[in-house]
Amino acid sequence: MPTRGPYETSPMPAQPRTLAERLRWLRKQSGLTQVEVSQALGCEQAMISSWEVGRTRPSAVTLGALAKHYGVSLVGLDSGAGFMEEVAQRPRPESMDQDSGDFPAFTLPPVAPGQIMLLDEKTGTQTPTDAAEAMAALLRALKKGRKAWVVVR
Repeated sequence: MPTRGPYETSPMPAQPRTLAERLRWLRKQSGLTQVEVSQALGCEQAMISSWEVGRTRPSAVTLGALAKHYGVSLVGLDSGAGFMEEVAQRPRPESMDQDSGDFPAFTLPPVAPGQIMLLDEKTGTQTPTDAAEAMAALLRALKKGRKAWVVVR
């Protein structure tokens, strides 16, 4: 029988504090293996492991896919703001509509100028913007049937 690394045998934190801990906590709470999550996202199991131990960080696009997969907001998953409260209110994974294509709704916390960035998925570049321009860019992209991402730092 293969042995597991210390990250697999260490106890789960009651309140995950880091992105790595939140990713591992959500996977365990959902009853999924790293292989199952990697198959759902279309990536290698080693990437899931790397994120869960904090060796690397998922891209903004992948972080959005992870938030959707687990039924939590991108803001809660990334920053931890209101994460435990949100998780307590989320529907169980079995009851989630897998074909809806909708991202979970969330409310952005107050942000200072320069904290909102538009992410160009093709180039990976982030451009600082204000909230009004970010929302306008999202609407333009959605009307054209494209994906759109807004990163709040």
